[in-house]
Amino acid sequence: MPQDQVVVGLDVSKDELEVRQLDQSKSRGVKNRPDGWKRLIDQLPAGAVVGIEPSGGYERGVVRALLKAGFDVRWADPARVRALARALGAPAKTDAIDAELIARYVAHTGGRPARIDPDRQRLRDLLAARSAALEAANTLKAKARTLEDGPGRDALQRLERAARQEAADLTAAAMSQVGACPRLAEPWRLLQSAPGVGPLVAAELLAHMPELGQVSRKPIAKLAGLAPFIRESGAWRGRAVCAGGRTRPRQLLYLAAMAAIRASAHLRGRFQRLIANGKPKMVALTACMRSLLTALNAMIRDQRPWAPA
Repeated sequence: MPQDQVVVGLDVSKDELEVRQLDQSKSRGVKNRPDGWKRLIDQLPAGAVVGIEPSGGYERGVVRALLKAGFDVRWADPARVRALARALGAPAKTDAIDAELIARYVAHTGGRPARIDPDRQRLRDLLAARSAALEAANTLKAKARTLEDGPGRDALQRLERAARQEAADLTAAAMSQVGACPRLAEPWRLLQSAPGVGPLVAAELLAHMPELGQVSRKPIAKLAGLAPFIRESGAWRGRAVCAGGRTRPRQLLYLAAMAAIRASAHLRGRFQRLIANGKPKMVALTACMRSLLTALNAMIRDQRPWAPA
């Protein structure tokens, strides 16, 4: 960031926003609600860059208000902010310290520009509710198995069936929404032309990876945690490892790659060649996941369906 740029860090909780301007010695707090957002916007210097961590949805309102007011809002990666705290030897963890560290992180790295996409957000909400319903159903099923036959077990089984029905309804709603959205419908159909990628996987990837088709192959692999990082020092040569990235897209790509290896001769041949060259199966599978993601990224970029070559 330029030296004269005003950078502000926001630490978000359910009810409060801790605000720390990088060139000031103290932070201040405002309520995480519309009147607090207005007060914050009135107090911010014109042209300030605002850094903020994703906070499970509690940040949505203030981010929307800041963007509407014309401020440059940047996402701060929580894991990297924690790494910065360790590097600086932060003695404690409080909201005020977190706000300062977020501001420092954005000042040094620039962060990632925040964008509000209502269509993708609605799709993410539906898919998140679907996942929660399935998780609840599986928990109820496991608990019911521990009980003997009787009213208690019957009640848990009824709740499980209800949760699975809710999951099915949410799946249908998500598919209906993505199919009816002009901006998402065509990429959704394009992704499904790839082996191993069905309607649900395609919708999840569009919801969680809006960068598909917008960046090159190396950044998209890094976003999914599929980019190998070399570890070496002097004469020592360690293994390349993949780390970080977004968990949900990586989980989906794992399932898609497993199916694609069975369905696509191209990916199956790549997997078998890696195994024949002595690579462990998980390393070979990760390479196929990366290849599949690279192909999906190119398909969205070029607006063309799957082509094995």
